[in-house]
Amino acid sequence: GEMIVEILNGKRRRYFSPFPMLIAALTVYILLFSITGSRGDMQEMEKEFLEMEKEDEAEPTADTTLTDIDIIRVNEKAISVRKSKIYKIIGMGFKFYNTHYTAVTMLTIPFFLFATRAWYGKNNRKRYYRAEYLVAITYSMVMVVLYRCLISLAYLFSQNVSDSMSNWIPIVITVAFTACFRKMLGFSIKKTAWRSLLAVVLYYMIMGFMLIAGCIIAYFIFKERLLVGS
Repeated sequence: GEMIVEILNGKRRRYFSPFPMLIAALTVYILLFSITGSRGDMQEMEKEFLEMEKEDEAEPTADTTLTDIDIIRVNEKAISVRKSKIYKIIGMGFKFYNTHYTAVTMLTIPFFLFATRAWYGKNNRKRYYRAEYLVAITYSMVMVVLYRCLISLAYLFSQNVSDSMSNWIPIVITVAFTACFRKMLGFSIKKTAWRSLLAVVLYYMIMGFMLIAGCIIAYFIFKERLLVGS
């Protein structure tokens, strides 16, 4: 927190710049993610969804003479094809997260910017520019990425411990925001923590809405292709 205040006051030579520090932390995380085996766990999840997709696509086709049973089979086939496309979308999502974690982290920073500026007060929006908020957010993300490094290291000893630590990531983000923004905004720890928690909740709501919207759009895209194919 003191470092961020000094950087915003122009004393930058003593400290590592936020974005290079975030890139360095992400590089360490990706190396650990690949070496410790946690990457392999994500790839297994990808394979599971791809296998589910193949199973659904392997449903038998209906006969040319349409009886009531044949109509049921056709409907089941249509449902299974749609399910296979949904599994494919989920598998693609895991694959993108697995191979582009750095890009995903960078792309989510603007959403954190919106959430923090929404909850840290109107006076602070006038007091600090968006670029100054980005400094604190980026250092917060460095702390979160370092925590993910610990999760990857924990995976070496116990997958259950690693999974349990992953469940605490929203709390870690809240703590990181509290640590980085408290002195900058001049709030008490309690006030900063409460508003940071609200910002994290808003962030997850935005991400959840975008994820649902993306799945719906992708579903209708695949649905149109199915209609064209039929």
